[in-house]
Amino acid sequence: MKKLSTVGFIVIFILCLGQTTQSQSPVNRMEKLQAQKIAFFTEKLQLSPAEAEKFWPVYNDYINRKNKLDEESKGLMRYIARNSDNMSENEINESMEKYLRLQEQLYQLFAEYHKKYQQILTPAKVMKIYIAENQFKVVLLNQIRENRPIRR
Repeated sequence: MKKLSTVGFIVIFILCLGQTTQSQSPVNRMEKLQAQKIAFFTEKLQLSPAEAEKFWPVYNDYINRKNKLDEESKGLMRYIARNSDNMSENEINESMEKYLRLQEQLYQLFAEYHKKYQQILTPAKVMKIYIAENQFKVVLLNQIRENRPIRR
């Protein structure tokens, strides 16, 4: 019953959060999103206070580093999309190689932090990190779909 009330609280929190974020500044929305993510992950991973204290700094570091690589990769893709018709074959090859290096760096980062998670959490909870990440993306996408009209 206690688990059900925790889940109920989190669901209500998420629903309320979705209603209030549209009228807030981007900074407030990001803070609310971060709080939503923490609540979601804490519930899904069933982190003890001691585990949470060790896990969140490591996970946040991973996300920050991953986001930087993702942004660099997206920027490269935007550049290629805008300029590919005017790029030489050599420039295209160099861009593809750079993109491949970025993807390799993302994998290496993932592998590095996977090992760090294993030093903090049980294997089952480590796997739940990856499941929770996917589930959280689905929740966010559903919130976006519900709150924004479809443009045609």
